[in-house]
Amino acid sequence: MDRRPLPLIPEPGTISGTSFYRTARAFMGMAMSLYIPTTIEGHENIPASGGVIVAANHRSLLDVPLLGYAIGRESRFPAKPELFSHPLLARFLLSLGGFPIARGEGDRKALSFSERVIREGGVLAIFPEGTRSRDGHLQPFHRGVALLAMSAQVPIVPAAITGSGTSFPPGALFPRPAKISIRFGPPEWPFPGPFDSPQKKAESLRLTDRVFERIESLLAISSRP
Repeated sequence: MDRRPLPLIPEPGTISGTSFYRTARAFMGMAMSLYIPTTIEGHENIPASGGVIVAANHRSLLDVPLLGYAIGRESRFPAKPELFSHPLLARFLLSLGGFPIARGEGDRKALSFSERVIREGGVLAIFPEGTRSRDGHLQPFHRGVALLAMSAQVPIVPAAITGSGTSFPPGALFPRPAKISIRFGPPEWPFPGPFDSPQKKAESLRLTDRVFERIESLLAISSRP
């Protein structure tokens, strides 16, 4: 296993003022208006300030920049460590708010950073499936998103992305034109703690199931002709 140190994670709230971030955001807006026309609905469900988790389904590598643009606030998002192995790509991802997290290994540093982002009033954009869906169906969600929301007592805003898998499916070299929709639903709040161990598990399962159901419902609405 590769044990090289992962790139340093920029401090929360330090990326939106950089020229690279502003340029990338402007480029994304142009691409969304000319090449991959994107409709955004339910943006009023995203709090204008304060810590929040935005949880979305995952079909394509396009989902990260699309979701980040649609949220409208500086957002941080976890990504698999392999994407940070190339120095230029690592800088690109870090500059846009990405940070590495090892899947299925209890990456305490990344999890601690994730909680710090939302405790300090930031936005954490995350894909609870943990990886891209190959067939478009929602895969089982990991409980980590619910546990973060419970620990920091912040809401989870569900989001449904449709069309990104058509534009840039796994294995494709370049995106192709496609109509994309991003729909945000009302926030889901965790029950207030503290929790003992059985209560913590029960609440994390309830909240995970609830967010899954909300995203599934949003996807159904977005897929209507």
